[in-house]
Amino acid sequence: MTDIVNKRYVEERVEEWKRRLESLYALVVEPLADLKGVRYEKKRQVTIHEGLMQNFHVSPQQLPILDIYKDEIIVVSFMPIGLWVIGANGRIDILTEKGAFILVDKAEYSQPPEWNVFSPQNRGSGSSLDSSFILELVRQA
Repeated sequence: MTDIVNKRYVEERVEEWKRRLESLYALVVEPLADLKGVRYEKKRQVTIHEGLMQNFHVSPQQLPILDIYKDEIIVVSFMPIGLWVIGANGRIDILTEKGAFILVDKAEYSQPPEWNVFSPQNRGSGSSLDSSFILELVRQA
């Protein structure tokens, strides 16, 4: 991480966050391609305007929410929560009927993402996000 935090740095981090979200969403939907009755949309959005963005007068940003449908009902939503999170490089909540999972990028800034999932039952110990987790999440819905 840089020692210089300024408007340009904050803007670059926000743009990088948007790119990581798009890459993550592509990773999530890939294993779903062959599942019958399953589709996804990125029509809904959430607005972020975190403290650093406000401090440096960076405009609020719209980020897509990834909704996964099973038989035309939303069963899983990936909702960006924040970029600046203690101990992580961004947080996304994975919302399901059975509870909310927390997804964080454990990688350092400018490093390839290391997405880790924390279950509603065990917030202390995460596991790597992989296609088997995604498939199981959708199948159980």
